[in-house]
Amino acid sequence: MNEHEAIALAARGDHNAFAWIIGEYKHMVHTASYRILRHREEAEEATQDTFVKAYQNLGGYQGGSKFSTWLFSIAYRTAISQLRKRREGTASIDDLGAHEPTERETLSVEAGDRTAALTKALAQLPEEDAAIVSFYYLEEMSVEEIVTVTGLGASNVKVKLHRCRKRLLEILQHELKEETWTLIAD
Repeated sequence: MNEHEAIALAARGDHNAFAWIIGEYKHMVHTASYRILRHREEAEEATQDTFVKAYQNLGGYQGGSKFSTWLFSIAYRTAISQLRKRREGTASIDDLGAHEPTERETLSVEAGDRTAALTKALAQLPEEDAAIVSFYYLEEMSVEEIVTVTGLGASNVKVKLHRCRKRLLEILQHELKEETWTLIAD
């Protein structure tokens, strides 16, 4: 089964076709949700909510953009909504024990820890900014796709990417000192 067949069948109510779609995109949606929410349980909930919303609105997918972009848009908005609810004081008890890295914590980078160092640096960015950087660099989405997903203007996305790159460089320089240049030089 290919993506177009699965979408068409799922839009007509074929649960097996939708299960195929979930299998293809679950990791991508969970990763996008986690980049925003930064809590595994919340990301899992947002992932489930995303697929429920996608199933309910599958008939509205017109194919004007890639299916993955349409799905990312739902995932992004679902996670942002959940994040805003948390910020409004409806945080769960699980959040009380959550630990976000502080700027004072040291990032140790050994031979294979470059991805971990970049992930920790991303965690120091605001959630929405970290998501945009992740979409662009890790998911290899174009600026136009990010515009579709986030609803931001193209110039706003470009400015955010520029500022985030500068901030990431500052974080890595501060935390990694001499190792920074080997991270971005490779």
